[in-house]
Amino acid sequence: MALIQPSRRVTTATEIAVPGAGAMLLLRHPRWSDFETWAEIRRRDADYLRPWEPEWLDGHLSRASYRLRLSRFKKLVASDRAYPFHIVRSDTQALIGAANLTHVERAAAQSAKLGYWVSRAHINRGYARAAVKALSAFAFDTLALHRIEAAVQPDNAASIRVLEANGFAHEGTARGLLRINGQWADHVVYSRLRSD
Repeated sequence: MALIQPSRRVTTATEIAVPGAGAMLLLRHPRWSDFETWAEIRRRDADYLRPWEPEWLDGHLSRASYRLRLSRFKKLVASDRAYPFHIVRSDTQALIGAANLTHVERAAAQSAKLGYWVSRAHINRGYARAAVKALSAFAFDTLALHRIEAAVQPDNAASIRVLEANGFAHEGTARGLLRINGQWADHVVYSRLRSD
């Protein structure tokens, strides 16, 4: 079986223009110069993000941890295994959040998992919706994937609306999928196919 590969070379300098959401956005790979802003947002929004994310390891917001994260990201992009992006306003360069494709599988699967977050200061402005739309197009058109899957906790109505607005279909419930805030949490699974 032939392996399907990205339709163009993807690098750690990849940027995706995102029209809409009341401002031009960019999806771009994280940079060292993002550290201070990223750490401040994550620190400020810790209570807001806690119900939806796995527990942070000690040192999660440290410079050393961020440096390791960037090194790991570079290797994951180079090996076609993950594509992490920061969501940034193109006019102000303000960091808004992140949208990531992870667990990229080739061969028969041609799939990836989608995750995203937006800072509390930027919710309800359409940024997550626009970012997911752009990242879905990137997954299908540039990476030539067949399927994207996203898992969200059943009580995260805002995130479910983002997925449904982007044509993701509800598939079912994954019981005890991730350990969130110290508890194994069920997640509803949504997917979108290239043919949708």
